[in-house]
Amino acid sequence: MIKVMVADDHPIVLAGLSALVQSDSDLELVAAARSAAEALGVSTEPDIAVLDLHLPDSDGISLGAALKRRWPRLRVVVFTMHADDRSVIRSLGSGLDGYLLKDSDPEDVLAAIHSAARGTLVLGRGAQAAVVAAATAAPPPTSLSMLDSRDLEILGLLAQGLPTSQVAARLFLAPKTIRNRVSDMLDKLGVSTRDEAIMLARSCGLGNRPNRTGQEAREQPEP
Repeated sequence: MIKVMVADDHPIVLAGLSALVQSDSDLELVAAARSAAEALGVSTEPDIAVLDLHLPDSDGISLGAALKRRWPRLRVVVFTMHADDRSVIRSLGSGLDGYLLKDSDPEDVLAAIHSAARGTLVLGRGAQAAVVAAATAAPPPTSLSMLDSRDLEILGLLAQGLPTSQVAARLFLAPKTIRNRVSDMLDKLGVSTRDEAIMLARSCGLGNRPNRTGQEAREQPEP
């Protein structure tokens, strides 16, 4: 059973999304929040969180990143009316797992939840265009050849969605060292932001996670 949290400040959308989740016998609705504060107050760990991009006290991307820091195996899909390029790139650069438009058909929303639970990156129609545009504008994959093995290790962990503190702990380095190396990497890759570097890394296969269901992921030991 895949445990699902949904968050949206519009009561009708929240009710409809909740009902849709409950209509699938393989999904269990564990929380329906109307704000980031409510979502952060949930005690039951979900496998999937479907979050509105615009909440009254935060945005879905920041909330999703916070929830993933709390529950590292959580998959997060942003659910919104509009697919502006900046929000799509920011959500993926923050380590979130999907971006879906609210005009999607109900069966597509359910399919997206199941796909995200298996570890697949989920992109709605409008979001796909933003990613294609970013990939076209990014340096070619051979740019990664400019990085040494430690750079690639750091970038791969960042592409998995790990925050700087966790990357530092994994590699037994200081967070300041990670930040300094990331800054150097941006120059080597010819990009301006960390999000662009992460997008490039993912397009080259760095940071790919195995396709596991939420339950299977729970059964894996901590690295």
